[in-house]
Amino acid sequence: MSKKAIITLVAVAATITLALEPGETELEHNGWFRYTNSATDWQITKPAVSRFTLERGYLRFSHQWAPIFFTKMTVDIFSSDKYPEGATIRLKEAYADLGLPFIKEFNLTAGLQKHYFGLIYSWDYTHPDKSLADDQGVCASADYGLTVNGFLPAGLGELQLGIYNGEGYKYAGKYLNTSPEFLANLRLTPLAGLMVGASVFTNARDQAHYKNDRKGRDNTNTYFLNADTTNINRLAFAPMAKLSFGPVSILGEYIGYNYIRSYTYYQLNRDSANNIVDSTLVEKNKKYQFSGLDLLPVITLPGRKVEIYGRFSLWNRSEQSGDTMAFNKDKSFVRYGAGFNYHFIRREKGKPGLEFQFAWLRTQTKNEETKPADIFMAQIRFEWNSVIKKPEL
Repeated sequence: MSKKAIITLVAVAATITLALEPGETELEHNGWFRYTNSATDWQITKPAVSRFTLERGYLRFSHQWAPIFFTKMTVDIFSSDKYPEGATIRLKEAYADLGLPFIKEFNLTAGLQKHYFGLIYSWDYTHPDKSLADDQGVCASADYGLTVNGFLPAGLGELQLGIYNGEGYKYAGKYLNTSPEFLANLRLTPLAGLMVGASVFTNARDQAHYKNDRKGRDNTNTYFLNADTTNINRLAFAPMAKLSFGPVSILGEYIGYNYIRSYTYYQLNRDSANNIVDSTLVEKNKKYQFSGLDLLPVITLPGRKVEIYGRFSLWNRSEQSGDTMAFNKDKSFVRYGAGFNYHFIRREKGKPGLEFQFAWLRTQTKNEETKPADIFMAQIRFEWNSVIKKPEL
């Protein structure tokens, strides 16, 4: 038997062993206590931000009802000044998995679930900062929807096809429109240590993030009355790859994203005496184009206690100006940095149990007149899980 086949069998056996049995319930907690220092051009003693916060406080509840039926719910309790209590809670996952009897290793998942685009849904925070798509608001890491998802035969990879609200897990009710998002994601593992794949999503209309409730007028006779601002024809794609050889790995993706922002307002019309006589509804469109690259090389030292990593990202933004697409230097940047993790305790599958993370990131806009911004993050990551066995009758 080949070495690759043996590794595959061991991985499958480990997955089966660690999966929940019917009637079992799993409880899990993820806590991230972080210090953040944000400054301009190394001035860490004169920071714009210097604070301790609980960045994440996940509570997960999973239950295996039957071999083909699984449910999961995740809530996040974290530091926030949105409320007087200094913390807030939000729903991150709430879904049911139903195995498809006619397609082996595939499920129908319904509810608030992972948004299978690029690296955002599998970003495990080896680096404590967000993935590029998450950081730049291309999409959310979770959304409400239906997906068919599963593993390809012979360990070849994974496939997900989904229909989502499109606005992300933070939005519901009045902030949703009637236009769904369609998504496809494919990852292939043709060789041991190599993953390649690509994702795409499209959405005809998405207004949640840009709802405009402005009222009143300005000095140019423009009158705003609950003007609608919406993004139309959203389209994003992301080829990705990961190469692992021994203790070294490199993870990367390219992101292409574009949409048209449509907005309306009322132009006030005046007579010769400068009295308002009526108004005219004005409708305008403006195109936006984005592209980005994100690379994360990691070296794991012997004993798997220490991980050393770098980070390199590019982001370019162009906006319509007349008949041309003008490059926005202030919103485009180069970002790079480095850091390390120290694992005091690891859980099963190598997941963090108790871990210290330190990372530095420098962001330089494409506007040469601006100074670079530095962020230092020091984080204690503490996580645990426990399985409650099915009661014996």
